[in-house]
Amino acid sequence: DISGPAKRPASPLSFVQKGISTLALTAAFTLSSTTVLPSIPAHAGSLDYESMAEDTIEIVLQDLKDATGDTAKSFKVFESINDIITEGKGVGGSLSYTGVKLERGYVADEDTTIYNPGLSLLTESEKTSLVNAVIANRKGNLASNTWSEDNEYAFEFLKTRLDPLHMVELKGYLKFLPFLGGAMYLVALGVQQFARGLFEVAYIVSALVVFIPIFIFIAVGP
Repeated sequence: DISGPAKRPASPLSFVQKGISTLALTAAFTLSSTTVLPSIPAHAGSLDYESMAEDTIEIVLQDLKDATGDTAKSFKVFESINDIITEGKGVGGSLSYTGVKLERGYVADEDTTIYNPGLSLLTESEKTSLVNAVIANRKGNLASNTWSEDNEYAFEFLKTRLDPLHMVELKGYLKFLPFLGGAMYLVALGVQQFARGLFEVAYIVSALVVFIPIFIFIAVGP
């Protein structure tokens, strides 16, 4: 029989050393997994842009009030609002040769991003505040005879961008519209039941009664 060299029995000291090494390694992994690292809020940057935008809008609103009665100052504030709309200036956007950089919000529509990025960065309440302030400035300047053709052009541009659906003009009518529409529906239904031959006429008249005021309010303006 040819056998290999006899193995020496492990000493008690080696078992102790292995045990200590295993415990040390386990402790190291445990500490590393339970250590809490300081975290940076995911939206810390966006909060800064929100605050900056709110400050910008507040300043513009106050400037519009202060400019009432002054043609040149009003036009200058209108230009500032134009910069907010077209460049996102002061509300988390910037315009450079490389394109439009938006920080405050996500813009899905490519055309809006290119031409009017500020509209996507402004909240609905901010848009409403701006359009109401612009209208108030126009009324004040018209009353004091300090309104020019350039101011009117700038006003129309801003009003169209901030309120494309003419919600300012239609706000009151839209509250009344469900009742009017319901009444016209009942009239048309009654004609259909009792005077069927006049139903087409009643239908057209009902539609005109509902929709003509919309065009009138838009034409008259705010």
